[in-house]
Amino acid sequence: MENLSKDVWKEIQNNQNLPLFGSTIPFEGNGFHDAISWGIPFHPRKEIDDEFQLNNFHSIYLRDLGLLINPSYNRNDKFKNGIKITNCSDYYYKTLLKYFTSGHFPQHEDILDKLGEWGTKLSYNGRLVFEIVGWYDNKSSQFYGYKLNQLDIDYCKFNRKNIIYNAPFELEKNREVFKKVKIPKSKCIIIDFPKELGGYKGYLNKRLKIKKIGNKLKHFKNPGDSLTHMENWDKKFNEILSDWGASNKIKDVTEFYQAVSRLRFTYMAILCTHEILKGFENLIKYLNSKLQEDANLELNIKEYNKNYFKTKQEQWMRGELSFKEVNELLRL
Repeated sequence: MENLSKDVWKEIQNNQNLPLFGSTIPFEGNGFHDAISWGIPFHPRKEIDDEFQLNNFHSIYLRDLGLLINPSYNRNDKFKNGIKITNCSDYYYKTLLKYFTSGHFPQHEDILDKLGEWGTKLSYNGRLVFEIVGWYDNKSSQFYGYKLNQLDIDYCKFNRKNIIYNAPFELEKNREVFKKVKIPKSKCIIIDFPKELGGYKGYLNKRLKIKKIGNKLKHFKNPGDSLTHMENWDKKFNEILSDWGASNKIKDVTEFYQAVSRLRFTYMAILCTHEILKGFENLIKYLNSKLQEDANLELNIKEYNKNYFKTKQEQWMRGELSFKEVNELLRL
């Protein structure tokens, strides 16, 4: 693949000095774009399950999962050096960074912040969908920038090649007007909950099971009944999530099983991290096609190797690891 010339990069950089302002039609702004989707310009009428959002699963469990996925927090030192974008020009890297991050003077650490945002959203939703919107020069049609439009998954349906996006487009008086479009999957970043844990359907199934057991905090006239209800709720909750593991200490189980549960929870976070990075890799592949380069995403953190961590889990189950070794592993 022949690299872009210095003259082309000069044109790209000149355009990058301007804000992304325009439409799908050339000469209506600083450039034109190829967006198919749109940002909903108002809060659509959707049922919000306030009770479920106060549930421990949503307010604590998924919060802890998002924090553990987030590479910009307590594992920042490992990810600073452990994740690299290789085999690309400095022009390419600056283009990737400029539009992926929100900082005026973006740095490598800003990539980790944005990936952390994706991790939080994945933990709360089980699926993320972005349309990659390309921006082009008005005269030459040279690609120079991009934007990621996040789609509300409640308005998305999937078929083999496309995403059917049927979402509110505008308000007529007090009525929501919907618009339906087809967006090629090849133009999108789709991040699903790990298939090893049942994928997006498995995620929704867990949510449904948790929802069925109701809220942990329930008022009873007799305080003893409240305590019994909470203990029974905890048992059902931990049973439903036993294959995903737990972020907190489980009552009435051995230290051995506490470690098993924490290992499972950490492994889930590792699997989710890989899905997030897969989505980021799709963005890199998109830019490769637009900027005629062959950049790669590399992750070199031993503990985040799925096979390595899985092997350690199996060794613990066979009694081949000490508590000290497990605790070191759980620190990632």
